[in-house]
Amino acid sequence: MFPRIMLLFCVIALTGGCESMTNKKICWQLEQNSKSYNHMMRWSEMDKAAVTLPPENLRDEFREKVRASKGVKITDVRVKSQECSPRKGEATVLIDIEYYREPSVTVKTIEDLQKWRYVEEEKDERVWRLMTLPPDFK
Repeated sequence: MFPRIMLLFCVIALTGGCESMTNKKICWQLEQNSKSYNHMMRWSEMDKAAVTLPPENLRDEFREKVRASKGVKITDVRVKSQECSPRKGEATVLIDIEYYREPSVTVKTIEDLQKWRYVEEEKDERVWRLMTLPPDFK
């Protein structure tokens, strides 16, 4: 009887451990995608972001927002918080963006809440997709 109970506890512990490892990997993937997006913003590569990060149904609107932000120069992007919920397949990343719009040199700060969704795509592959558009830089 004792070996069966020990075996049961081992199975439960390993199952919980695997789920925890999977969740950490999923959240790590989110962190990498968010960093990549923030890097693209910082270095004026938003056209690249429009092709790779939002779901297909948001790409045209995303591109419009990118066009509207021409002349904006990002000087800094700071992550304020990140919440990752692998079970729900959702995440949020709150960032501060410092920027100026040429020809002005006045630096402004805007807070942006990025919403991400972990979605299944072709070949049973799941990826994080950015569900929000770039912020309005005024």
